[in-house]
Amino acid sequence: MRIGLLRCDEVGGDRLDRYGGYQKLFTELFHDVDAEVVVTDYYVVGGQLPGAPDEQDGWLVSGARSSALDDDPWIADLFDVIRDLDAARAPLIGVCFGHQAVAQALGGEVRYTGGWNIGVRHAEVVAPSSVTAPVDGGYGITYCHQDQIVDLPARARLTSSTAHCPVASFAVGDHIIGIQGHPEFDTDFARDLYTSRLVRIGEEVVTDALSTLDGGTDRIAVADWMLRVVSG
Repeated sequence: MRIGLLRCDEVGGDRLDRYGGYQKLFTELFHDVDAEVVVTDYYVVGGQLPGAPDEQDGWLVSGARSSALDDDPWIADLFDVIRDLDAARAPLIGVCFGHQAVAQALGGEVRYTGGWNIGVRHAEVVAPSSVTAPVDGGYGITYCHQDQIVDLPARARLTSSTAHCPVASFAVGDHIIGIQGHPEFDTDFARDLYTSRLVRIGEEVVTDALSTLDGGTDRIAVADWMLRVVSG
């Protein structure tokens, strides 16, 4: 299976050296389900865009420190790519920023809702279907975001929700899913990330988030879910 990673940022600080970048993080995640998955990097911030919707089996829009509300030219180009992939019914997954970018590009609304949402949070599946089958019982993954989707595109349907994030995931048809959390972040990475942002986020919020990490996550089940969407 070939997945094109529409990379919208890179892992920050010295975590890039210690954990690897987004391409490595997603490759290792998917290899826990299928060792044959190949993730090809497209650095969209630098103008590296798909030549055609079918040059990969599916596509994944990464997280980013940018906001889907920003007016950077590369974000407008990404929105065009998302609309082209949707029109071609190419399998597409958005993660965190990517989740928000897909919704915004297809007519939804993203908004800054105040403060940081971090930690492992459990999402309840509200609309079990073919695109949620591996996680129908709900799933817990790490989160790290401020913006979130407040209005879905007209053709989208809500698939899961958490207390802190009403749109934890959504689907469009059977070819697009958006996931607000970060399945590519294991708890070691999340602990490192949250601790490094202690001053920026606030000690109380970070302490609470760190307390959620000991129970682990369902990131492998979420990876299975993602690959099932790509494989159709």
